Amino acid sequence: MNNEVYDILGVGIGPFNLSLAALSEPLEILKCKFLDNKEEFRWHPELMFSDATMQTSYLKDLVTPVDPTNPYSFLNYLVKKGQLYHFMNTDRKAVTRVEFEDYCRWVSQELGDTLEFNQSVREVTFDGESFHIRGDHSHHQSRHLCIASGPVKNIPTCAQEFLGEDVFHAKSPLLPKADFTGQRVLIVGGGQTGVEVFKNALEEKWGKCESLCLVSGRENLVSLEEGPFTNDIFTPEFVNNFHSLPQKNKDRYTSQLLLASDGNTPEFLDELYRSLYMDRFYHHRFSPYCLCPMRWMEKIEKEESGLLVTVKNLLSGQYERKSFDRIILATGFQTALPQYLEPLLDSIEKDELGRPLICKDYKLQWDNKDHHIYAMNYSRHMHGIADPQTSLMSWRSSVIINSLLGEKVYNTREMEPSFLNFFSHQGFSS
Repeated sequence: MNNEVYDILGVGIGPFNLSLAALSEPLEILKCKFLDNKEEFRWHPELMFSDATMQTSYLKDLVTPVDPTNPYSFLNYLVKKGQLYHFMNTDRKAVTRVEFEDYCRWVSQELGDTLEFNQSVREVTFDGESFHIRGDHSHHQSRHLCIASGPVKNIPTCAQEFLGEDVFHAKSPLLPKADFTGQRVLIVGGGQTGVEVFKNALEEKWGKCESLCLVSGRENLVSLEEGPFTNDIFTPEFVNNFHSLPQKNKDRYTSQLLLASDGNTPEFLDELYRSLYMDRFYHHRFSPYCLCPMRWMEKIEKEESGLLVTVKNLLSGQYERKSFDRIILATGFQTALPQYLEPLLDSIEKDELGRPLICKDYKLQWDNKDHHIYAMNYSRHMHGIADPQTSLMSWRSSVIINSLLGEKVYNTREMEPSFLNFFSHQGFSS
């Protein structure tokens, strides 16, 4: 057992807790530790396609929006790697996921012993004075906790009994080593992941399919809403005011803004369409394929020739059936508190839908008011659609640090107001 008691211990080292670690590092008053079960920093390695691009500006990195002088900025990464001028010559606002992951890995290496990899967390308990974080071969203590373990895979009910080598989620170790040669492949889901898997499969990343089909419940392969006024909701001012709204209003508004956070990158769709056009009229290389929006997968049946899939056509109301050899579920994720918190679950307050109640400063509401459990990417229902995105991760980290220390270490509020007056105190009624 490590006898040191940390001020805060973070479980999960993805971009969110890495941001918290990077902004905490200059503060000598804070003793921090971050744990992850991976061998090193990795970010969705199963989906690290060469053409996958971030949907936010590279300036919305781990630290820059709240502390541009912090040494762990993306620009400093470029300087230290000797590639700033070359990067500037690419004339981009956003970077590829490959670049972003390498930047985060560089930060994780620079932070040194603050981060511990190969550390699985099995259980978190609380003794009234501190949290005990236990793994297979470790035991740490901390006054406060920050969970950022990531959401769980959303598996359609009809697919659950078939999970294995023939039916699996896109974020699975099975995808990188898959072989689709000569197979009939179905991709379920028309968001960014589904479209990326579809395009890469067409381009024979996993061998040449016999046929390829993508089905999606959405009305089309729709683009991300990323205009300047849409992006005004990805601001600290909006999130702060949004948190105070009645819950039913927040749920309704969040559902209406799906495409502001969960659409396809327009440039990627442009590229896919051009590829389909060139192949249909000139190259004639792609395997037979179909793109089928407005379909909802209802049933999977095992048969001698493979997997018989039944979908409902949401436009016509008819049912359609087709057989496949492999099914890739690009069906997203669900938010659920991690299993290692099981000893504390009864102490955590929840709403009528079983969702945890989360304070404005990202603390879970639970029985103890002096020892906090901060939560990252668990508060879409409380803080809005920006919560799972990287856009505001540095601001959220600074909010948590200010809350933890009880003082304004980072400026989280003194910002110019939005051009849009969303809330009653902002314009029309004032």
